[in-house]
Parts: sequence; C-alpha cells; structure tokens
Amino acid sequence: MAVPSSVDLPESIPFKPSDWSYKGEGNENIVFSYRGSNTDISGWLLRLSKCDVATSVNGCTAHRLDDTQRKRDNATYTTSVIGPLLGPEYILPQRLVALEPDFLRRLQAKSEPLRPAHRLHRQIDLSQDVGVLMPNAFRGTPPVSSSGRLRQSVTVELKPKWGFLPSLSSVSPRNSVKSRVCRYCMHQFTKHSSQDISGFCPLDLYSGDRHRIVRALDSLAQSPQNNLRVFVNDHIAIDRHGKISDECVSQWEALRDCIADIVLKEPLFSRLKQCQRMLDSLDIEGILPLYTRAVESGSLANVQPSISDWLTTVTDFLHRTERADSTVADKQAILEFLISTTLKDVSVLITLPEWPVHKTSLDSVPTEPQYAIAVIDSDPKKLAKIPDYFSKDEKIVKHYLKHCPDLGSQRQCNE
Repeated sequence: MAVPSSVDLPESIPFKPSDWSYKGEGNENIVFSYRGSNTDISGWLLRLSKCDVATSVNGCTAHRLDDTQRKRDNATYTTSVIGPLLGPEYILPQRLVALEPDFLRRLQAKSEPLRPAHRLHRQIDLSQDVGVLMPNAFRGTPPVSSSGRLRQSVTVELKPKWGFLPSLSSVSPRNSVKSRVCRYCMHQFTKHSSQDISGFCPLDLYSGDRHRIVRALDSLAQSPQNNLRVFVNDHIAIDRHGKISDECVSQWEALRDCIADIVLKEPLFSRLKQCQRMLDSLDIEGILPLYTRAVESGSLANVQPSISDWLTTVTDFLHRTERADSTVADKQAILEFLISTTLKDVSVLITLPEWPVHKTSLDSVPTEPQYAIAVIDSDPKKLAKIPDYFSKDEKIVKHYLKHCPDLGSQRQCNE
C-alpha cells in the first residue's frame, strides 16, 4: 500500500498550546488531543518525540537521522511493512506537521503536572521540528445519540504483548521454561514485587476462547500496568495504577463484554499472534549468533536499516510464506525478528461512540456494536538493541527461575 501523500511534506498549521490536552505517553512518544476550533484537525491527536531530560536542553535530535525523514520513514514503515502483515484497515493515516520551539516549550510546561512520575526522566524533545497528526476515531460522531442521551465515547487501549510460546527446539535446555511460561508472566517477577504480580496472561487474550478473553480483561482491569487504559470522552477512566472511575466500576461488565466480542470477531489478534511467531521462529537465542556473525563478517552493517531494507524484508517474508520456503539468510532473519519485536509491543485502540449497554436475557435482538479499531505504536525497532534484547531475556529467565525454581511453583501458560 502506497504511503499517503500527506506524509511527504510537513504541513504548516498554527498551533496554540491551549488547544491541546495531554492524553498519554510511552517511553518514546507523548500524545496530545486537539480541543481547538480548527475543524480540519478537530478530534485529531498530536504525537511528539521524547528524549532524556538531560539531552533535551541541547537538543537530542542533533546526532540522529533528520527528524523529518525519520518520521516520514516511520509512517512508511507502519503503512507498508506493518500494514501488509496485519491488514491496512488497522492502520491510521498520518500527517506530518511543522512545529515551533515556543509551542513545544509551552506545551511541555503545561503537561508536566499531568504526567506520571515514572515518565518524568524523559520529556518532549524540544529540538524536533516535525510532529505527527493521527485521527482519533469517531471524531465526527454526533454528541447526542438517537435516543437523545449525551454520548460518552469510550476508547480502550490494549497492549496485547507476546501471543505465543517459543518452541522447545528454539531455546536452550537451561531456558526450557520459556516454552511453558510466557514472556509477560515471567517478566512480572522482574518488574514487580510478588504482591503486585498481575493475573493477566496475554495468551488468554489471543486464545479465541471467550471465557479466557473475559478473564484476561478482568485481570487487566485489576492490574492494568501499561497494558490497559480506558478513556471516556478523552478523560481517563482506568489508569496504569488500577485507579478506576466510579462510572467505569458500575459499567465495567458491559464494556468488558463488548470488548471481548470485538476481540473474538476481529482477525487482528490472530494475525498478530501468527506474525509474531512466524517472524521470530529462532528466538533471541538463535538471532544473537546470526547478528554477531553478520556484523563481524561485514554482511550486515551495524546501522539502522533503511526503509528500503524493511520493505524488502516484509516482501521476501510474504513471498516465502506463500511458497512454504524455509531458507532464510542471516540479514533476513534478523530484520524479521525486529519486525516481530515491533508486533509484540504495539497497542490496539478500540473506540466506541458511546458506552455499551449491558446485555440481558430479555434482549430479543442482539445488536452489533459500532466501533473503530486500529493499531498504534508500530515504529521500527533498533538493530543495535539486539544484544540488549538477549541480555534482557537472560535476566528475565534467571529472575523467574530464582522465584519459581520448580515445575510446581511455575505458572502454566497455554496457547
């Protein structure tokens, strides 16, 4: 799918910090929603890059690829690499917009009191000159429903994480636990104390079994961490700490059941799981030796792949799966692994134009919920991080085995 022409050149749109409200952030980006009167961007979101606080003063884009080109390449990667794998219907259009330094400084000051404490070591990159606009689903929905009630649009942000267990043949005997306990469940023991361990298992969400999907969503509501957020009219109703608004508590079951039906219906989650697995058939344990050999031999320069490299990789992968060909060159396997790593870290947005009504046995005609669904946070991962991925994997397994040394104490994750 071709990249929309709107990402070719940054647009010049007058921005005022007062028109933007803080919506959320990850490690690399921070997002604001538009509240101004410009109908061309009404309901759109602005995504800005972040960097470490210490480097933001002097500008942390100085030693990176040109900011405009990088964001243009990221838009192409999302559309033309991730799109063919998951389906173009799940990809949001993106528009590049020019930014002024004063706008960034004032937006930084405005948003600082609203940001979570664990994110404050990074801030808006004040040296960036381009931002990314993305549509917020249902931005054109009338504020009043057909019944005359004021609409309350609901957006659920899920981070599904890893959807599969590595095969026993792809991991070393000392790390065989990886074929029984999923990455997310093991990682909990590295990130949290025993009393804060989440009951959520991503394999439940990907299972295709409604009971398990409901269990996964309930577990996320009890311990959202970074994997569930709920917004009502863009105001947060469930945050990462599990703080839930009174309205969300009283109507959670209706929302949960609606989201479970959507997860079951949409092919997105099965595609995510399948592509994660097929693109990561060797596990990081098999990828690191290929990476080391390729860099040392000079067949793979230890620089970030170009957009052409990514496009070639996804094209060759799709052709290979059609031919059922198992022959993979080192560079191809390494870049496929990085694409899989992106897919393991995407977020899924599900937006409803109004709060769902709880179903009862008296409902004679079930109605299909109106909703929009899209994938975000799908930027390419860094090639140079592969040794770090290996070290992190070793740390997670070692820490988990320290806490759960025998089979009886280990969780059994089932696909």
